[in-house]
Amino acid sequence: MQQKRLTVEERADVRGLLIRSKPFTAMTEEELSRLVDRTIRYDLSEGEVAFCEGSPAQRSLVVAEGAVAGVRYTENGDEKLFRCFKRGDIIGLTAMFLPEACYLLTARIMRPTRVYGLPREVLQEVAEVNSCFAARMLEYTSMRLRTSLNQVDFFTGSSAEQRVAAFLLQLHEEQSSERIELPFRQKQVAVLLGVREETVSRVLSQFRKAGVLAPGRGPIDLIDVDFLRDLVGGQREHLRIGSF
Repeated sequence: MQQKRLTVEERADVRGLLIRSKPFTAMTEEELSRLVDRTIRYDLSEGEVAFCEGSPAQRSLVVAEGAVAGVRYTENGDEKLFRCFKRGDIIGLTAMFLPEACYLLTARIMRPTRVYGLPREVLQEVAEVNSCFAARMLEYTSMRLRTSLNQVDFFTGSSAEQRVAAFLLQLHEEQSSERIELPFRQKQVAVLLGVREETVSRVLSQFRKAGVLAPGRGPIDLIDVDFLRDLVGGQREHLRIGSF
């Protein structure tokens, strides 16, 4: 993992990415400048691990380009995917404020990636003196807790068809297109949705036969978005699959 100091352009880039996240809009100009001054850049290759679950949490990572999988591993070594982080997403921010200061997930690089590392000590120092930033961080964490609870509740009472439909709708909104790309392999989608890989294949085939999706492989063309919305129903409110 190559570590570098930020260029002038990268300093502007990380600043722009940070102020898109609500907690950082509460920082003063001096606090934001101090944070950017202590931020470093990491270049990572596909397959590398930026940090491991349970390891000391020294920096939160802002994705500048590429993609990072947030995963945990079972005793058998099977990978459980929790989220795919892309440009602008912040990894491990909540971990910066845990008493034991350890990461909650393993960050595995999915393709060549550049991230900005925000130092834990500066984030904590700002939280101690800036009550508005601390309140925004509490809101940020609370919203993720709500999202996680809603996902658990949805998964305990939904069918495989509803889970796949909810995920397709989420990608539709994120990618702002009727043609959507899966952000990772179908096997990983199945793990994320808590179903078997063959179940995802079966549901997608059913949707294609019913005219909900266009036939063919590759990018998924949504034909009947209203059907998917009706299938999921009101359970979509405040639901964000994999938003950890």
